[in-house]
Amino acid sequence: MRTHLLMLIIATLLQPSAPIWAQTGAKPVAGQSLSVTASSAGIDTLLTGGPAAWNQIVAKRVALNRTPPLYDTDEPAAVEIPMLDVRLVRAGGKLLVCLSWRDTTHDAATLAAVPNTPPETRFRKVPTEADDRFFDAAAVMFPEKSGGGAIAPSLQMGDAEHPVEIYYWNATRGAMLMQAQGRSTTKRTGQTFPANGTYQNGQWNVTFELPDLPAGTTVAFAVWNGSQKDRDGRKYFSVWQVLE
Repeated sequence: MRTHLLMLIIATLLQPSAPIWAQTGAKPVAGQSLSVTASSAGIDTLLTGGPAAWNQIVAKRVALNRTPPLYDTDEPAAVEIPMLDVRLVRAGGKLLVCLSWRDTTHDAATLAAVPNTPPETRFRKVPTEADDRFFDAAAVMFPEKSGGGAIAPSLQMGDAEHPVEIYYWNATRGAMLMQAQGRSTTKRTGQTFPANGTYQNGQWNVTFELPDLPAGTTVAFAVWNGSQKDRDGRKYFSVWQVLE
């Protein structure tokens, strides 16, 4: 009896705990799938046509989670954006993704253009007037090595063996392509991509032009709410979803 109990305890200790399993990634469960519609519409129409261009595309409602406080100075943040509507279309050899969410505040600004000269050669440096403001933003993340069948990378920006690409859009700064190989490794690539965001009647509709990712690719989404001082890792995020 004691021998059997000892073997049971050892077997339990050897099993990975749930938090570690969730951190290293796992295959998404049933229900975490996204249908993709083929469309003959032009890419420009889907990118700039606003909500009217996507009315005929069925949306998948994806739940969003709130990141825990990262620093002791972080203010408590209520869950103001609990869900996200996702629509996907294949058109013109690209994957178009439309993200829609309710947001009662429109957090954006028009920033002065950056001079086209190296900072060290400018006559004087002018600090931004928006250093105490944060802006609405959204992102789509997927593994650098796209395709089905593999275990999804960590939601904490992938890892060294499973890097991720992040298509990030900011209501003030526009679109930029980023890469990451784990938490705190996110970096800009210097590249951009076509994207468009519109805010109307308390709702954001943001469209991304992505590569034509194959079925089986895992994708995840994130939203930043500027009025809640969201920035960097302080955000809303989804779990991995699978493209059909």
